Amino acid sequence: MVPRWVNTPDHGVMFSNLVASLQENVSPLVAILKSKDCNSVKNALSKTLTQLFQNPLLFSDEEDDVSHNKKNMACSMATLCNNSSPKKRKSASGGSRDLGQFPPIVILFEDLECFLPHVLQDFISICRNYICELPLVFVFGIATSVSAVHRLLPNAVSSMLCMEKFLQAPPSTEYLNMVINQILMTSVYPFKLGSKVFQLLLDIFLYHDFSVLNFIKGLQFAMQDHFFTVPVSHLCCPLDELEERVMSLKPKQVEQVRRLMSFRGFVEGCPPSKQEDMLLDDKVTKSEFVILLKRIHTYHSLLYPVLKCLHIMVSKIPKHPLGKQIREVYSRVLKSFICDSEDYKECLELLRMTSKDELVDLIQLCRSSLEGTLPPDLAQLPTDLDVLLDKFVKIDEVAEEETPEGSSEEALHLEKTDLHTLRKRLQEEGKKKKKLSPYEKLRSEAIDFFDDLFRRYLLCPSSLPLYEIFYYDAWAEIKRHCNASPRSVVQMALSSPHHYLQCKCCSSESGSITPSMPDICIAYKLHLECAQLINLYDWLLLKRDNCAFATVVTSDEELNEEKIKNPDKELQARFIRAVSELQFLGFVKPTKRKTDHVARLTWGGC
Repeated sequence: MVPRWVNTPDHGVMFSNLVASLQENVSPLVAILKSKDCNSVKNALSKTLTQLFQNPLLFSDEEDDVSHNKKNMACSMATLCNNSSPKKRKSASGGSRDLGQFPPIVILFEDLECFLPHVLQDFISICRNYICELPLVFVFGIATSVSAVHRLLPNAVSSMLCMEKFLQAPPSTEYLNMVINQILMTSVYPFKLGSKVFQLLLDIFLYHDFSVLNFIKGLQFAMQDHFFTVPVSHLCCPLDELEERVMSLKPKQVEQVRRLMSFRGFVEGCPPSKQEDMLLDDKVTKSEFVILLKRIHTYHSLLYPVLKCLHIMVSKIPKHPLGKQIREVYSRVLKSFICDSEDYKECLELLRMTSKDELVDLIQLCRSSLEGTLPPDLAQLPTDLDVLLDKFVKIDEVAEEETPEGSSEEALHLEKTDLHTLRKRLQEEGKKKKKLSPYEKLRSEAIDFFDDLFRRYLLCPSSLPLYEIFYYDAWAEIKRHCNASPRSVVQMALSSPHHYLQCKCCSSESGSITPSMPDICIAYKLHLECAQLINLYDWLLLKRDNCAFATVVTSDEELNEEKIKNPDKELQARFIRAVSELQFLGFVKPTKRKTDHVARLTWGGC
């Protein structure tokens, strides 16, 4: 069985990969069952046999007649037993391979907790009767705990199973961290997310769906929108292609880069003579573009190794002022200069009170995270950390026997003095600096070293000129497409159908109703004028200021008292369908307070 975590949108991918792996490495006889398709034992058997007999790898050429007649077979395990052959099966390459005399039949239960207990019990009992002829293996997908099996199955049925937990799926947050580390927190890919977009996608993941696939889709949309809307986004490219692309810019494109807000601020900070050249001379401007864009690439290569060191140093601080996960620290770096924040200063103060063993462990973890190829500016960093570690090792050999200042043993407690003199003397003693021990001096040196390192390399990307070419921060677009509000969209469509139908006859003034509108739009607008309980008869027939459904949809030529009192069956069917659609969308519901009424569920409209 396979315990798994509750991240519903991604379960299909996990189980499809598991099925492919089982078919490739274990047996082609694999079927997957879902609770929504197995509301009875017959349906469960039908789904199992259909998947097994539709597998093109099952039968050899002599057995093709079996697959042609599989629709006429009885829905039972005996059918599978009679048609299962111990011969060689087809392989994916078209040849044949010996899968053993009896290749196992693997049946996966994707969402075990959702299966009806009696269906699951009967299915297992039936399969148990054929275990001597069919080597059956069940894989249970469990979202909670192993006790779910014993909750669904009585002892008589669970005793038929030889259960073993063989896979523990990690939580979806670990997959998210892998995506962020391998795609965003790397200098390999120049495209990056801005602080607002990155935080929005994180919030959607953490507070809505826990779906890594949806996070990736949001990232894909952000990349697509960035390269589609930003005119000079083609400069967001690998470093080896950068200079060639910049030099091929047309005058119009150079002007578009000049209009970027970050470049304007950079030009304003330059000397007046250089400002004129960068605003008027395209050749000088292109050369400056190359320098600035290469600086951003260098910034990316330096940022992420140092960011990992900062995360290691602050990850074990109580209450985690900068966050527990590296993605939280990265989000703060994207937002502002992290070293100026109060949380960062609090972390430094707490690190200055760290014990020797803890501090040495943190430095060793930082040293381990820097293994591999580093940019030239950080090539000396591992050596510097090794030197720090050596100092901490050698400090034990230093004999420090510190005598506190003021050892002259002034008899403060023995002398007779008044309260004012005693207070003054105590204040003077407090102003004297305490002499630091060798470890405290070395600890302060180590923290200052890291502080200087973080301040040098953990700059906010928005402080770099031309950062807009690499960073996408259109927060409103991402929210509109990836975190839409279905209710407001549906209300807008029902209130103004002409925007969606592109129909001029449906356009009208705000609040008015025209007969050409769809029936559901008419019913929706009429229900906005009602109270909490809506009388269906009044909604359909009552003529009061032309506010009934029948009076709106009936033309003036056909309008008469008899037809209003006794509408034809077609009109009644249209009304019933419109009310049913409103109920499906969640605007009304039946109520037990009055049998001929419905209750309104929403208030207001668009």
